[in-house]
Amino acid sequence: MTRSSKQHPREPVGADSYIYVAEIDPTEIPDQLTAIPEWQPTGFYKAVLSAEKVLAGIIFTALFVFGLALAGLMFAQVLLRYVFHSPFVGIEEIALLFGVWTYFLGMAYVTRNGEHIHGGILTLVVKNPRAIQLVRIVMTVLSLIAAAVFAYYAIRYAMFEIDKNRMSSYMRWPRWLWSSSLIFGFGGMVLYLALQFVNQICVFRNPVLLAASQSKGSEQ
Repeated sequence: MTRSSKQHPREPVGADSYIYVAEIDPTEIPDQLTAIPEWQPTGFYKAVLSAEKVLAGIIFTALFVFGLALAGLMFAQVLLRYVFHSPFVGIEEIALLFGVWTYFLGMAYVTRNGEHIHGGILTLVVKNPRAIQLVRIVMTVLSLIAAAVFAYYAIRYAMFEIDKNRMSSYMRWPRWLWSSSLIFGFGGMVLYLALQFVNQICVFRNPVLLAASQSKGSEQ
């Protein structure tokens, strides 16, 4: 069976993003909803999403800068090691710093766009669209709780390193520069899962919103 994706391109990447949903019959499966609604919010919710758009731009810029810096460090290390025969051990620590920030900020950004791996077994077992939506809401809540727990322990770990004034082995930089990336990563996941939960609840209570977003997608 061939099914077209209704997941629309999101800036700044602007490329189609397909969320796989398994199905064995023509039953229309409700769209996977992400943190960013495809319908037009109003009031306070609109203001929150406007602020989030600025945050998303900052995260994307940081990902670009950290990724570019990481590539530059690796290139410099190759030159130092094989051309000048004078490798700098500190580069490995700095590369790890850029790497963890890229990884955990990327984790938050992927959560925003709903581009993490999804399983399709739900739609093989449950055929009622409303029931599918309800199960997805429950899964979002469980994911939100898990991310909040990890964020809590990430904060505790970073505070522990600040309290002990721990330093890196070679560069002697504060270790919290590395561990604070966990706070931003899991904190971003908490934020975007909370926004996703709000989006799902709005659509669950008012299916017209989902129908409107689907019709908008078919027109594009």
